[in-house]
Amino acid sequence: MKRIGLSLALALVAALVAAGSGGSATSKSSFEVFVDTTLTAASNGLVLESELEGSFNVADKTASGDGEFEILAGATVVESGTFSLTRLVAFQFYGCGEVEGQELPSDFCGGRAIFAVRARTSSGEQGDGLYEVNCQIHDPGGQTPPGTSEGVKVNARGVNFNKHITGDNLFVMLA
Repeated sequence: MKRIGLSLALALVAALVAAGSGGSATSKSSFEVFVDTTLTAASNGLVLESELEGSFNVADKTASGDGEFEILAGATVVESGTFSLTRLVAFQFYGCGEVEGQELPSDFCGGRAIFAVRARTSSGEQGDGLYEVNCQIHDPGGQTPPGTSEGVKVNARGVNFNKHITGDNLFVMLA
């Protein structure tokens, strides 16, 4: 589950070294999406560990990409598998270029994207769900909506993983 971690870490290091000014972007753009290994809890005590790499087009509401997941009960893996993005359900754009006062490249953007996904467990079961990615990058001088936080939320098979524990996400606007 560490394949995306290195690429996201390298991208963030590059951002700090080559920081540019916040640029203008539109909520109708195309983006790459990167979810580093992230943990999200459900009210029943289960924890979802997931990561994702993909892309989406806001105007067309299309998405593609693949991820991995594990569901944990304490330290025990109770289920694992992969998932694929099937379409973009919704996107709320926060802007580009800054996080926590740190200037970033103008194509590093934030927002809230909700994707329809198709998951496959290691035992062969398949099912559909929703995978929400929230990235707190925004326009310089602006702010993200109150009550939002960096992380992932997932609703699948009646279990709502909705409490962010850890994780970093990134939307990169495509030219």
